[in-house]
Amino acid sequence: MKIAIIGTRGIPDFYRGFEKSAQFIALGLVDKGHEVMVYSSHNHSYQKSEWCGINLIHVYDPEYKMGVTGNFIYDLNCVRDVITRNCDLIIQFGCSSSIWSWLLAKKSKLISNIATIEWKRNRYHGLTSTFLRLAESTAVRYSHSLISDSENITQYLTGKYQKRARFIPQGVDLFTNPSNDILGFNQLKPFNYDLYIGSLEPDNGIEQILDGVATAKMERPFIVIGGHTHEFGKYLKFKYKNDTHIKFLGSMYDPAKLNNLRYFSNLYFYGDAGGGTTHLILEAMAASCLISAYDHPANRQILGSDSFYFTSSTDVTRQLLSTENKMVNYRNKIDNNIGKLTEVYNWQNAINQFHDHLKSLFVKRMILQHNDPGVSNRYHVIPNK
Repeated sequence: MKIAIIGTRGIPDFYRGFEKSAQFIALGLVDKGHEVMVYSSHNHSYQKSEWCGINLIHVYDPEYKMGVTGNFIYDLNCVRDVITRNCDLIIQFGCSSSIWSWLLAKKSKLISNIATIEWKRNRYHGLTSTFLRLAESTAVRYSHSLISDSENITQYLTGKYQKRARFIPQGVDLFTNPSNDILGFNQLKPFNYDLYIGSLEPDNGIEQILDGVATAKMERPFIVIGGHTHEFGKYLKFKYKNDTHIKFLGSMYDPAKLNNLRYFSNLYFYGDAGGGTTHLILEAMAASCLISAYDHPANRQILGSDSFYFTSSTDVTRQLLSTENKMVNYRNKIDNNIGKLTEVYNWQNAINQFHDHLKSLFVKRMILQHNDPGVSNRYHVIPNK
């Protein structure tokens, strides 16, 4: 099969969610003998036309000078190119590029991978929220198949649009070689600090978490990993400037450093309420974190009873004051979460499910065209069997 992947900023990329998923899926499909192309921004740091057997198509991306508006032009440029490539299948990551989906549906089978309900996030208001809601409905309308890495999102899509969406999990690699060398640079002691990793955005629950940390007045440090040079990040740093045990360390992208910080943390907080499965929660599980997650159905579907949950800063305070020595007192939760990764959330499982689903769509397309060469390939969702 000839398969194109659009909707990302490009690969290789080991840090961002969509790009990371696209990268692993593309690698897996190439390993299974398929021709795969991934669209990348023209100014992506990797400029070669091929990476690990994947064809990279660089197209002009004016985001660097136009901001968010440039994303729509980049998406259009990707679509205008991909319709000339005679692909069998096109995988679209996310909904933002779906404004141009009507151009794709006549040319190839379109599979939309919808990972979260973006328009419901508190960070989006007014026209932005309206646009994202329209983008979601457009993606559903013009896609031949819907998939999501979140059971919560598949249920939402099926219920709202009466079109079945298929659950295909993300994957993650287990972290098995911890070293506490990194801790010395930040004067941290193993299992004697608590941790947050993620974007410092209001809808990620970070202020609620830090309110609980401030109230707890722990001597144990609380480490915050995430960019803080934007408006909300600066606000948080100012608000908690007198809470000296809260340490803002900024952005960090080194996987080894991040995984070691996770592994040697006492309690790891995850505040996302976007409804999907983010790589951050899986990476925390893979690095033997003891997790406290925002109490959202999507988080409970992944973690079950093997996590603490919070809905208020009071919950955060209580958990900080009562939780220590995770490797002894909570080993069963940690091991159970690792078991979920081994059984469900691993890349080989994700790739196999992707491949089987794409193959099924391709075969159905061939049968339709064989039985009726003039059959329209216009938008309709093919039920997953």
